[in-house]
Amino acid sequence: MTNGELEFLLAKMKKFSVQSCQNLAFSQLTTLGVGGTIKLTIYPDTPRKFKRSVSLLEKLRVKYYIVGKGSNILASDDDFDGVVISTVKLSAIKIRGASVKAYAGVSTAKLALELKRKGLSGGEFFACLPASVGGAVVCNAGCYGQNVEETVKKVAVLYKGKIKILSAKKCGFSKRNSIFKRTGKYAVLYAVFKFVKSTPQAVYNTITDMKCKKAQSQPLNYRSAGCVLYHDRVAVSKLLDESGLKGLTIGGAQVSLKHAGFVVNTGDATSCDVYSLIRRMRETLTANYGISAKTEVCLVNFSKE
Repeated sequence: MTNGELEFLLAKMKKFSVQSCQNLAFSQLTTLGVGGTIKLTIYPDTPRKFKRSVSLLEKLRVKYYIVGKGSNILASDDDFDGVVISTVKLSAIKIRGASVKAYAGVSTAKLALELKRKGLSGGEFFACLPASVGGAVVCNAGCYGQNVEETVKKVAVLYKGKIKILSAKKCGFSKRNSIFKRTGKYAVLYAVFKFVKSTPQAVYNTITDMKCKKAQSQPLNYRSAGCVLYHDRVAVSKLLDESGLKGLTIGGAQVSLKHAGFVVNTGDATSCDVYSLIRRMRETLTANYGISAKTEVCLVNFSKE
């Protein structure tokens, strides 16, 4: 991005009433706390502003990346010569009966809180996801036997400059994946979820049980991006544990001593440290078990090599 393009974008964002910030780092926007400096970060707070911003960037052919809570992202240490669109200000929730419309920037913790308040069951697992609604939909996030796809009714996306509504079937959900993640051509604006009527106390009890299990099994005292690998049929965390990888360290990155599927930032990790450790984990799984695990975290600003 040239200085002229940057100045033009800053002027346009001011005109659109979209907050912007120069030279923020991915390390400040992701739960792993690693990643290089971003040329420009913008914060649209309405779908209209989001659409106008994306349309402008595509017209100018400026590369951009959309970030929610950054809980499933590994950004490279290199500077990002483009624009990051943060959805954190797209945070409205609308509830009608057992149907819930949540915008992309709504935190899953906030969604779970509203479900508890209304006594709606089926989405308790959202309380254990450190994500935004948009990110959870894109990655088909889940835990404790539940996945986002089981709750989604429809998703509104921005595609080629137009807002389209996709049914759950058209979202192409699969394990930790979706048409949004596979193609990178859709921007999630909001999702409409369907739940089951219950009671606030019952929902609270289920959430409490899940959170207790999470605290016992996951390294919540470290920065991480959750499980970094997955396989469609095999529980890779168990195999990584059996391979003796817990505690394996490269630079400031470590395979969690508590959960072998997690790579944690012990304080001064670089993106290169984390990536190198993930590669070592994948290579170990292939060598020991003959399986090819998939990378669950989204790699941003890495070269294809």
